[in-house]
Amino acid sequence: MTPDDARTFSRVLRAWYRRVKRPLPWRATRDPYAIWVSEVMLQQTTVAVAEERWRRFLSRFPDVASLAAAEEREVLAEWSGLGYYARARNLHRAARLVAARGGAVPRSLEGLRALPGIGPYTAAAVASIAFDVRAAALDGNVERVLARVLATRSAPSGRVARLAEILVPARGAGEHTQALMELGALLCTPRAPRCDACPVRRFCRAARAGRPERFPSPPPRRASQRLRLAAGVARRRGGLVVVEDRELVHGHIVVPLARVASSGESAAALRRAWRDLAGREASRVERLGVVRHTVLSRRYEVEVFLVVERAGRARGAARVIALTDLSSLPHGGLLEKVLVLAKVAPAL
Repeated sequence: MTPDDARTFSRVLRAWYRRVKRPLPWRATRDPYAIWVSEVMLQQTTVAVAEERWRRFLSRFPDVASLAAAEEREVLAEWSGLGYYARARNLHRAARLVAARGGAVPRSLEGLRALPGIGPYTAAAVASIAFDVRAAALDGNVERVLARVLATRSAPSGRVARLAEILVPARGAGEHTQALMELGALLCTPRAPRCDACPVRRFCRAARAGRPERFPSPPPRRASQRLRLAAGVARRRGGLVVVEDRELVHGHIVVPLARVASSGESAAALRRAWRDLAGREASRVERLGVVRHTVLSRRYEVEVFLVVERAGRARGAARVIALTDLSSLPHGGLLEKVLVLAKVAPAL
């Protein structure tokens, strides 16, 4: 692509973006902290979910200083349900580093990349959107758009990265970054791309070839790991028995969980493990049903049981929480699924 073509591409794309862009809340600010949080949240979260949770997160932690001052459990509790919790831990660690250095989010790619959890894409997105740094932000949407422009099956690739750098304008880098992302989200979708409405169709080799959805080639799928668990719902003194999650997400709370062999009997496995898990003997377990849950490539089949415990002093690390306190404690989607099946109504 010639320099003139690159300038025309970006100019036409940004004009289209100004007409059709979605009114997302993080687009109404140039606060680098708020933009940073949005980019981290959007890595593995849909826009629809992220809108509400971004507002809530910023209400709880409105700036770097408040996030840095929080305890990790507070941050994980606010992140509950969003998944991929390493994002929250890294964001918290990075905020503490920024706060220790004076509280200003770094403006340069190098300064951003030095923070935990910030890779090339996030650094380029924050730098370009918040500070208008001339940087090419390559997420999945952008890689797909540019792979189609080049009609290459390889994305990411060096050719795609070079084209991304060529296209970034000297001024308006942040708007360009968001316009490319929006094009991939709204028109240049993985299946059934809307080439007829694309503002930069004239530059797209895949569109001229007539089969744009063939570019790029889909990445190979990771083999999934299937696991079986037995979950026990027990009440003590009107509260819920919970333990630290050692199966899915470290730092979360969950009801006691027992591993079950592929051919094992779940009720028996849970009854045998209950004393070690919860600190009391189980006198009765009653099957309530099955829930399914996925974490990365792990697919869990979880049989849920109501557990009636024998009286006696409880020993071990299990604790009892009031259901009304659950929303302020770090927990994941599996606990919510289990409690819904058990017809327990916490304030989630």
